[in-house]
Amino acid sequence: MAFLTANIDRAIVMTQYDLRGFSHPLGIRFKKGEDRKGSSFIPGNLIGFAAGFGKPEEDCKATDETYVSPFTCTYEECLTMCQQFASDCEASEKEAIQLIIQDIVAQSEEMKAKVTAGETEPSNYLKPLEKDNWWGKIVLALAEAFEVKLEVAVPA
Repeated sequence: MAFLTANIDRAIVMTQYDLRGFSHPLGIRFKKGEDRKGSSFIPGNLIGFAAGFGKPEEDCKATDETYVSPFTCTYEECLTMCQQFASDCEASEKEAIQLIIQDIVAQSEEMKAKVTAGETEPSNYLKPLEKDNWWGKIVLALAEAFEVKLEVAVPA
């Protein structure tokens, strides 16, 4: 099973919701840009929601051939999954996800700028945009698959 339209639409809604203030499963809602840990999981959650995770119906989930854990897979495996995700999107879904990817990167850069300015403490959850860490791998694979030109310097 590939990524279903209903799951993709839900992923867009849930991710937009989380980008404006991450909602923790325990019922806590963090203000935008204040929870670096929660914000770091947004890209992986986007893919998970699009794959059908987080819903009680077992038959609405992508198969193991489609979904790989972005936290344990290689960049190439993550990219393949994201390319399938992108190919299963309609034009409006693809455009919405392109904007989400830009928002994820912008929010991360804002949080990193606050650390640099001394306004907040450093955090291990603020990962660099590189293929060798779980956050960077997911974001770079999404950006490549969804044809998003990132406005920040990305190592080759």
